[in-house]
Amino acid sequence: MESHTIDLYPDIGQVHIGLFNNVTNAEHLRQRLLKQDATLVCALVDATLVFNGLHALLAINRAIHDWQRDQLKTHNVHSEIVFDFSNSVNISQSLRRFGINDQSQQLLVVKVGGSSSEVESFMRDNIQGDLVSLDHLEQYRDMKRIQKYYQIGDQSGNMEKVLPLIAGAIALKGIM
Repeated sequence: MESHTIDLYPDIGQVHIGLFNNVTNAEHLRQRLLKQDATLVCALVDATLVFNGLHALLAINRAIHDWQRDQLKTHNVHSEIVFDFSNSVNISQSLRRFGINDQSQQLLVVKVGGSSSEVESFMRDNIQGDLVSLDHLEQYRDMKRIQKYYQIGDQSGNMEKVLPLIAGAIALKGIM
């Protein structure tokens, strides 16, 4: 698990990001989210659609910025994080594409606030899977779906261009 302070908003505390592999309770977690279980306070992102850790921080930063400016488009900062992974302004489509699904085996779990030890304990108590380093994202990512959802075309020979294209898509979301 990694913990980061968002430079523009240090008062909110740290943002904690955990990557889980071999998740076995995805269906149960998704049902808890649908029922708006108040004890499951985190963002659950399909890790196969996360290019790398910086990609995650871009979406997290945008969501926290909107939250601090009272401009959330979803119910809370954690659902906003999932929404902000997408370049679409369609909330339900974004949550469906980038959020947890019943077959998710790799999850990126994001929690805003709290101490590192409390958050890691929370994640381990709720996610049945193996907590691994964020460096494993590259192994899990599905480039075909990433290219499709971000509409960036085939970048198999230009991997260094993918993150700037994703960043631009996230930054420009909703401007047009």
